[in-house]
Formats: sequence, structure tokens, C-alpha cells
Amino acid sequence: MDETLNQVILNKAVQLLAQRDHSSYELTQKITLFFSKKIKCSEDEYPDQLNQLKLKIHQVIEYCISKNWVNDAEFIEKYIIMRANKGYGKYKISAELKKRGLANNLTHTLLQQSSINWSNIASRQLIKKFKQFDPKNKQQQLKGMQFLITRGYTQDDIKTVYYLLT
Repeated sequence: MDETLNQVILNKAVQLLAQRDHSSYELTQKITLFFSKKIKCSEDEYPDQLNQLKLKIHQVIEYCISKNWVNDAEFIEKYIIMRANKGYGKYKISAELKKRGLANNLTHTLLQQSSINWSNIASRQLIKKFKQFDPKNKQQQLKGMQFLITRGYTQDDIKTVYYLLT
């Protein structure tokens, strides 16, 4: 029974990983949700069974990590590049990764190590948003700053953008 359950959980993990990369936290959450719906029980009714299931899921996730099928550092690096290419800044990306259950210190380290030119991306986003951007126009300057702040750019990146545009 135990080996069969491990194999079923592993099959679900492989199925999810075949669709896209997942962090260990995301994979754990998805598998737990899938199987708790499948067996239709709550922690109040069957606490021992759910704890045993969670333990099995944890073992399968550890196995996936040992095989390097799940690698949180690689996931973060790919995610940073993907979101930066979509025009988002460090703060926004960091918040999204925190929401996905990834460690802040690892995220912060990888953001600092990335070779991404954040100011360049921010200036492209500003020009894309405001087709005719005039940095000397105070109202447009404030709107541009607010736009970049909501996109998650740092104050240093925003200052560099305005320096480059003037």
C-alpha cells in the first residue's frame, strides 16, 4: 500500500512538472490539494490519514529534489527573467515569489546576482506606456513615477531612468 501510494503521488508530481516548472512549495500545495479532494476528507474527520498523506507527499517532494526535478534556485532564476522580460521590477517579482512560498533570502540574493539592467527595462516600459514621454512635464513625470512604482521598480532604477531620459 505504501509503495503504491508513493508511486501515485510521484506520478502526479511528474505530471505537474511535465506541464511547467514548479517550486517545491507550489508542488506540495498542488499535490496536497489534489489528493485531499480525491479522498474527500477533512483534518477533523481523518487527522491521522491526512498527516500520513502529507508525510508521503513530503517524501516524494524530497525525492524530486534529490533527482533535481525540482530546484527552487533555478525556478527563481527563470521566474526573475520571465517577469523582467514582461516589464516588472525587483520589488514586484520579489513579492510574487514570496507569495509562491519561496525563501526571501534566496530570492533577494538571486535578484542581486542577476545581470538584468533594471533601469533599461523600466525606461522601455515608460516609453511603451507613454508614447510621447516628456520628463520635463511635471504631471507626466509624476504619472510615470507612479507607473514604475506599481510595476515594482526601485527608487534607484526610477532615478536612473529619469536621468537617462533627460
